[in-house]
Amino acid sequence: MRAAKLNAVGWTAVFALSLGGLASAQTTATTNHWTVDSGETVGAGNNVVRGQVGFPGLWADLIHGLDPTTDIGGRLQLNYGVEGLTDTTKFEMGFQFLARKKFVDTGKFFFAATFNPGFLFWIPGHGADTRFGILFPVEGQFGIPIDPKLTLNASFGLPMWVDFGNSTTIFYLPIMFGGGVEYLLEPNLALTFKLRVGPTIEIANGGSASSFTLNALFGVAYKF
Repeated sequence: MRAAKLNAVGWTAVFALSLGGLASAQTTATTNHWTVDSGETVGAGNNVVRGQVGFPGLWADLIHGLDPTTDIGGRLQLNYGVEGLTDTTKFEMGFQFLARKKFVDTGKFFFAATFNPGFLFWIPGHGADTRFGILFPVEGQFGIPIDPKLTLNASFGLPMWVDFGNSTTIFYLPIMFGGGVEYLLEPNLALTFKLRVGPTIEIANGGSASSFTLNALFGVAYKF
């Protein structure tokens, strides 16, 4: 009888330790989970650098986790397709302030909103003067973690901007739908891909036109 009691106590201790280890692993996985495009923030106090390349150019981001639900940062863009417009190739340089707020986190679904205001310069070419514009894009990000390493995402955004030309001010209204993926190679290293497409409506002098807009960017993000 005494041996049976000792065995029962032993198995109970093993079971309790196993549950504790599992809970600790799950807590660690949840704590370490972070994204840059998929609704989940990078985490309070964490910093992330990311480089992206593709169309419309080369982007470099610095992101800081202000608190568990808020990220802030900055972005430098060097583009050959002005704001993703595909009907012309021109050099553009842009600077943006990054802000992201997570509103929903169920563990199986994330939702965050972004607002990334800034300004840009671009060169029309053919001896024309450099143009100046302001950016005020807004976007909703949706993320679905498939496992602790892989997260799928979708987005809907209005990356609006205004071009202050020499004689004409043009308002651009892109309507962009997107999707992508983020994969954690290591707890602090991620590969990213994001595709966004849609029309851009150009409004000037009471008239309007539209162009096709594309963003297709591969990236590497490092958290430190």
